[in-house]
Amino acid sequence: MLAGLTAAALLPTLSPATADSGEASEMRVESFVLPLGAAKPSLEDLRAGDGMEQLDRLAREMEPEARIAPETMGPAASFAPKARQASATSGTAATERVGAVSARAVTYPEPSRTMTYEECRNGLGADKKFFIKSRFAVCSGATFLQTWFRNNRPVGESMFNVRTVGTIAANSREIKFQYYFTEMQRTGQTATAAMKITTSGAIPKSWPSRVKYDQGGNLPKTAKTSDELKAARTYTHTMNAKPGQGSSGTTDLVFAVYEPSVAITPPAGWRRAPPPSAT
Repeated sequence: MLAGLTAAALLPTLSPATADSGEASEMRVESFVLPLGAAKPSLEDLRAGDGMEQLDRLAREMEPEARIAPETMGPAASFAPKARQASATSGTAATERVGAVSARAVTYPEPSRTMTYEECRNGLGADKKFFIKSRFAVCSGATFLQTWFRNNRPVGESMFNVRTVGTIAANSREIKFQYYFTEMQRTGQTATAAMKITTSGAIPKSWPSRVKYDQGGNLPKTAKTSDELKAARTYTHTMNAKPGQGSSGTTDLVFAVYEPSVAITPPAGWRRAPPPSAT
């Protein structure tokens, strides 16, 4: 079984893009990873001069160093820094821990193994990095915002949201990740029609380390534009560990960390210039 896989980091992170790293161009794009639903500054705020400071503060609130939920248990708990804010639903984590420790004395409902987009959206709210419905149903998300500059003057702003839901069905060795791309917005002068967005997911660490995974689903193998992602809205990525690769004994348990990644490549002629707080 793959119960331990839901202790993974489901955080979309902004990966380095394949942008030109030469001399500063008169056209550049600055990318930020922000909490979902954050009250981002408007284009007018950016032009007024105080919007960039607000964006940097919001990016720091996203805790870019935190890669796993605070409730993460098992070997994955020490993999990376944890987020500070609790992400489990009220009573869920405690109930499951009690059931796991004293299963013979306590009965409790079968943990949820499904999560809808609406449940993920509502569970994350406007500031959470992770939401845990049960140890078999978790999600995370972030806002990706781009500010467009010409000659150091902000001329446009664009954004999109990404939410990733991870679930494990009963008696299954497969974990399913559902990616949702929503709330595409743009204002002012942007070049989002030619901006490329690459989405990927990987397992940076497994316990045992020898585990090999079969992958499936329809996660795009090539970069897409925001319009293409908006039209598709959702993609699936599956990971399956065949029996016999887990821990010794009859349990055959596998623990792993799964990390989605979103990389933005500016259009030709535009230089990507991430701020210090972007990851």
